[in-house]
Amino acid sequence: MRRFDNHPSWTRYRDILAQAFGITFHTEPTERQRQVRGHLIRYDDWRPAGPPVGVLILVHGGGGHGRILAPCALPALAAGWRVLAPDLPGYGLTTPAPGFDGDYAEWPAVIAELADQVEAGPVVLMGLSLGGMTAVSAAQKSTRVRGVIVTTLLDTSDPETFVGAARWRWLGRLSLGFMQRVPALFDRLIMPLGLVTPLRAMSSHRAMQRYFERDRLLGGRWVRAKFFRTLQQHRLSDPRLDCPLLLVHPGADDWTPVSMSLPTYAQITGAKSFQLLSNGAHLPAESPAFAELGQAMQAFLGSLTAPSASD
Repeated sequence: MRRFDNHPSWTRYRDILAQAFGITFHTEPTERQRQVRGHLIRYDDWRPAGPPVGVLILVHGGGGHGRILAPCALPALAAGWRVLAPDLPGYGLTTPAPGFDGDYAEWPAVIAELADQVEAGPVVLMGLSLGGMTAVSAAQKSTRVRGVIVTTLLDTSDPETFVGAARWRWLGRLSLGFMQRVPALFDRLIMPLGLVTPLRAMSSHRAMQRYFERDRLLGGRWVRAKFFRTLQQHRLSDPRLDCPLLLVHPGADDWTPVSMSLPTYAQITGAKSFQLLSNGAHLPAESPAFAELGQAMQAFLGSLTAPSASD
């Protein structure tokens, strides 16, 4: 099993979080593997000090992996929740199923099945970046999910949103035309993440920007172009969400500003709430955004386990 324990990708990230943002870890997760839809999914398993109140599944975006979301585990652990953070197929240290061709549709399907496999207690999904829409789609497929937390809600099926999320608008428009005219040829391309996504915008801190741009599991990772074509074609099957939704958006996100998330938020029907963080880049590790994110997470999780929530 490939692990993040002492992996340079993790040790560098952990050091930057501590030195630049004051985010430290007094414990580290147990790394596990699980077969889900033929993929050997590597995931982090963070355990609270006592019996878990519920299970929070962290859903990464198109430029990361499960360990990148380690800071988001801390507020949930403090609230008594167990946290699972998988590497989705094609990313991180997960071993994809034989023949996996990069189709984005596998992501919400894997998260939904993982949620349904949880042994006991309420299950909540939390998605950052592209993981926001992945979490919503997965919640619609799962029978176990009691709530969804997201930092963005990007409907990449909208051409302007897809173009706006690309590293350069001209590249987004060129890609749209290419994938629409010759999809089979487009799907055969393999490209580095750092070429197609503006990973510098993940953070306002220079050391973190360089980390995301250069790390071999992040900006230096090569991915199938089919992932982006199938992502662009993915739409929510239904605007209805049968569990509460919290959108807690970074206030200084230069990659995907809140104006890109609010149209999708408005379309989703069901119980929902919105909070804009005081600041915070696409990965909101900055102060006070990270503290505000943690407080919002804990309030939302607490509302799901309060006595009235199960009445």
